[in-house]
Amino acid sequence: MTIKDIARMAGVSVSTVSRVLNHHPDVSAPIRAQVLKVVEEQHFIPNSAARNLVRSQRNTVGVICRETGNPLYSPIIAAIEEELEALGWAICLRQAPGGEEALSYAAQLERAEKLKGIILLGGRGDYTAAMAAPLNVPFVCCTFNLPFGDLKPEQYSSVSIDERAAAYRAVEYLCGLGHREIAFLAPDVEDRSAGELCYQGYRQAQQAHDLPRRPEQLILCGGDTLDRAYQAVRALAEGGTEFSALLALTDSLALAAIKAIHDSGRRVPEDCSVMGLDGLETTRYTLPALTTLVQPQGELGRQSVRILAGMIDEGAAHQHILLQPLLREGESVAELE
Repeated sequence: MTIKDIARMAGVSVSTVSRVLNHHPDVSAPIRAQVLKVVEEQHFIPNSAARNLVRSQRNTVGVICRETGNPLYSPIIAAIEEELEALGWAICLRQAPGGEEALSYAAQLERAEKLKGIILLGGRGDYTAAMAAPLNVPFVCCTFNLPFGDLKPEQYSSVSIDERAAAYRAVEYLCGLGHREIAFLAPDVEDRSAGELCYQGYRQAQQAHDLPRRPEQLILCGGDTLDRAYQAVRALAEGGTEFSALLALTDSLALAAIKAIHDSGRRVPEDCSVMGLDGLETTRYTLPALTTLVQPQGELGRQSVRILAGMIDEGAAHQHILLQPLLREGESVAELE
């Protein structure tokens, strides 16, 4: 008697039986009772030999990370690993080149490691059907979706936040505190990815709230390095451009902006407010603590695995999940008098 036999008798997947036997909470009460009833009737004992059999036959999922050094991704990877471990599955974690090469790399890894599925952690939003064609397994875009490419919703899955809506919400929050001159900091706003989507949300909020649009308030640092962001914001602050608040694409860029504003002789938040769009745990402890929209990092990872497991085990359809970021008020934003 094996775990596969229990799954067949209970009418569920092997991964569901594994979750029940490992006391994983993500199983409904009726399904849990159904599996345990079969286990009891069959006098099934999940001994070490059975566990080793399951491990030897377990699925391997590739997690291809755009930037393993990105602090946003660490909690997501931890959640993915935890969820895969609960399934008894293995993880194959790799860092891939950015841009169009990511899917080509994924296809090569799929064949080399005999992967059952792939999670793309971070990426561009313009992947096409031609780029995805070499992949023979289902894949999930984690932290992003594909609004700029020609892949149809039924051809891939995604778990992300709505970047446009997040940036819109951030500008609206700043407007509610009296700010009308709001700068926007990003590496690029024509990158077919998060920068472009957030800039669209920023512009939509400006228009909706009749805010002045000043081209000089768009700060492009031309890359993800913090020094470039620091130099760009400091040049703006010392050049006389008017802005009472700054919205940064990431928390890391927001911290670079805070130092640049401070070094230019202004204070945060007394003279200029700064807000981020990541919710990194470390920014709770900066001076000042950063006001930011917190991405649900753990849930992004868990939902990605659950969608992929459903497709691998049960032939489920592709899904697209949008999670809501939460506002975390810190000390970097002030209300204008």
